[in-house]
Amino acid sequence: MKIVFVTNNSAPSKFIATHLYKKGLLNAVIIEESTSKVKTKVLREIKSASWTTVLSKIIDLFAVFVYSSLAKHYIEKHLLKPQSIDSYPEKVLLYRVKSASNPQSISILKSLKPDLLVVLGTSILKPEVLSIAKQYTLNIHGGIVPQYRNVHSDFWAISKNDIKNIGSSIIHLDPGVDTGDIAIQGSVNITPKDTLFSIKRKNTELSLQLIIQAIEMAKTGELPRTPQKNISNGFHKTPRLIDFIRLLRSNPKYLTRFS
Repeated sequence: MKIVFVTNNSAPSKFIATHLYKKGLLNAVIIEESTSKVKTKVLREIKSASWTTVLSKIIDLFAVFVYSSLAKHYIEKHLLKPQSIDSYPEKVLLYRVKSASNPQSISILKSLKPDLLVVLGTSILKPEVLSIAKQYTLNIHGGIVPQYRNVHSDFWAISKNDIKNIGSSIIHLDPGVDTGDIAIQGSVNITPKDTLFSIKRKNTELSLQLIIQAIEMAKTGELPRTPQKNISNGFHKTPRLIDFIRLLRSNPKYLTRFS
């Protein structure tokens, strides 16, 4: 089975790609560069705000930037460095594109002729990309669906103290935002000592376990497809500064020990 990983340039992506390659479950990686993606999102958010809310919008975006930077630092220090992971596997085919759905990316994907696409952290993929894989297109989503869709799902589950729904899902990708049929999913084992970032590390490790399991099931043609129910209530927007403040007030233990 030929497997291609389409992802963003992040610490979890490097971790997952490295271990998939070690298990012989990865043939190529296509990286969607985040710079243009982030710029586009920031500009879209600011343009959509009224002149009275522009300042608060900028503050909210900065809060997410700080949170994401701290999470990245934690994952690199506590997950990548102990395993000597500092990049993607050297011997795997590696491509960098501005968008996972642009003509360059589509051309690369068609030339690779994958049986299975594994997707993590990219912008929403166009139907043309979703139709390329011969067998499956699977999305690694760091949240339990349908309860937690969109980005930062683990944050929202933690902020709601919804411990049983902190985890990851492997989804059959469709054009929606985390609306595809569920392949498999699992929850993170939370302890009293866990913080916001140690939970994110555990969720990354769980995501790896689940995608390996899904690939092995796909090889036998026994990968489940369970339609999601009641997806209308599970979409969560990007956290704002007030959401981080509320979490700090309600569950201060989760925001201790940043490093």
